[in-house]
Amino acid sequence: MVEPSSPRIYIRTADRARVPYFSAPPLVVGGRTGLYVFEHRAVDAGSLDAHTFDADVLMLSLGAQAVRFRSRLNGRQVSGLIEPERFRFLARGDTLSTRWDAPVQGLFLTLAPALLAHSLGDDIDRWPMELLSHILPHQDLILCHLLKSIAACFAGSAVGGLLFEQSLLTATAVHVQTRYSTGRLSHRSAQPLPRWKQLRLAEYIRAHLGQELTLNELAAVVRLSPYHLARAYKASTGRSLWQTVLESRVNEARRIILARADLPLAVIAKDCGFDSYGQFIAAFRKFFGLLPSEYRDSLRTN
Repeated sequence: MVEPSSPRIYIRTADRARVPYFSAPPLVVGGRTGLYVFEHRAVDAGSLDAHTFDADVLMLSLGAQAVRFRSRLNGRQVSGLIEPERFRFLARGDTLSTRWDAPVQGLFLTLAPALLAHSLGDDIDRWPMELLSHILPHQDLILCHLLKSIAACFAGSAVGGLLFEQSLLTATAVHVQTRYSTGRLSHRSAQPLPRWKQLRLAEYIRAHLGQELTLNELAAVVRLSPYHLARAYKASTGRSLWQTVLESRVNEARRIILARADLPLAVIAKDCGFDSYGQFIAAFRKFFGLLPSEYRDSLRTN
């Protein structure tokens, strides 16, 4: 359900007015002001007059059939088929008008300049960051997986929480710059995180487990960009940083239940830093195969 205060994707019309991308509310929406907006939409056949975005936008087509479209990108005619599981990319500031001949459904993600820049950290100074629109539908399996994972976060079917969401966004931002940048940005092999940095991270996570931990915050602890931390940590340990934090929280919750079986589970979830009580339940069951309440009841019967 879309809440009145939820973020929305906006466009600029030819007279520079700022209006919602579509007047009807999306099926699902989420995001963080100034960084990104995600929308899952279903729209009838129709058209949009010339418009621009203040952020770069990814569009992933869903559904079962291809839909014919005709567009003008900066005055240049482009036409073809919007096929399922194919992307269109529009760089911020470029002008697009478009018409489509049948109902379409898709995932839309806008990435603000601040998110794109911060994802690369110091590398932003070494690479031109001009992005080029690619309106002809094309395949990108990595982006497809990332956007569907972001969609799962807002559908409530992902247990990773805020840190998982941030990891997905960072990976998406870097991949967009890799694929659409004029600067030929390329992935370099991830270097393992030095042992002393792994220990510093582990100590910091333990000390702040009950607080909100963000990827930016953890990256600052070891003086890396969020992207390079995520890659280096996985190269060193074989697992994602968000998985480590989630498992640490679940193990701490289990320890507290063992020590304080009378403590309300909602209090334990909050003290261990879970984003929500629902995430606590889902994560505990994922790691231990039981609901927290079932685990506590099993202790009382032994």
